[in-house]
Amino acid sequence: MESQFSKNLTKYRKRCKLTQGQLAAKLHVTPQAVSKWENGSLPDSELLPMIAGILGTSIDVLFGLQEERETPDLEQLIMDTIRQTPAENRADLVMKLFYAMAAAFHDYKLSKQKYPENLELETYIEIKTDYEGAVARLNEDMKYICFFKIPENGVNSYTEATDNMVHLFETLADKDAIDIIHYLGSGYRNRMQSLEYIAKQTALPIEKVKKVMDGLDRLGLVWRVSAEISDTPSIIYGYGNNTALTGLLILAKSITRYLQFHDIYVDTWGRASFRTEKTESSCPVPQVDGWEETQNITQEEENL
Repeated sequence: MESQFSKNLTKYRKRCKLTQGQLAAKLHVTPQAVSKWENGSLPDSELLPMIAGILGTSIDVLFGLQEERETPDLEQLIMDTIRQTPAENRADLVMKLFYAMAAAFHDYKLSKQKYPENLELETYIEIKTDYEGAVARLNEDMKYICFFKIPENGVNSYTEATDNMVHLFETLADKDAIDIIHYLGSGYRNRMQSLEYIAKQTALPIEKVKKVMDGLDRLGLVWRVSAEISDTPSIIYGYGNNTALTGLLILAKSITRYLQFHDIYVDTWGRASFRTEKTESSCPVPQVDGWEETQNITQEEENL
């Protein structure tokens, strides 16, 4: 196994056009260490994912336990790259990966696009096709990604107006409710609070706090327990840091703005994401004189 690793390490290093010194620099080891590996010794186990990631292969392939695929295993390469990236830098890496994927939707763009830095204007990615939708904000103060695949029959069945969905928007329509969510989300994990304490911290009437907290509890966005902390038992609440709720509020901010500036904008959809059974409004747009001509000019202008 050591011999197979040494042979493959040399093979894939040369395929990547790296010298022993260049590979050593990327791994923060000495060139002598790389030389020893290529002559029969093995590196420390914690270095193996990084070596595989740099060489664009897998640990199993390096050890000869698995044959290399004809095409790179992109999923494994991405996983290895993220694993070897410090936790505080992973979000930026994910944004850059998504930016590269979004750029691939530009069929008429031949040049490589690079993630924009130091943006002065609020800038978004938008993708609108018959098969997927996406919006992402690129600015440093709030980066996010929202991507969804559109089922053949549309998103209708998943987003139908259930009682709980209506209750969610009724709850969020109250400014005090959003202020309470902001307050709860600023706390540490496993922190339990009483209605009285929340009311004091938010400067809101306790009756209002109770109404909001009960509404959030009904939706599973907070959880509550009965606590005997005095002569009279009371209810205390915890916040579960609901990721979907956080994302919803972030998206709501973008929805309320006009997404004017885009770095990547793909708009090729023919049918919207909400697809009902065929009705008159779901039929193709009726053709009128000059329609095709106008469409062609628009596409030519976009390509320019």
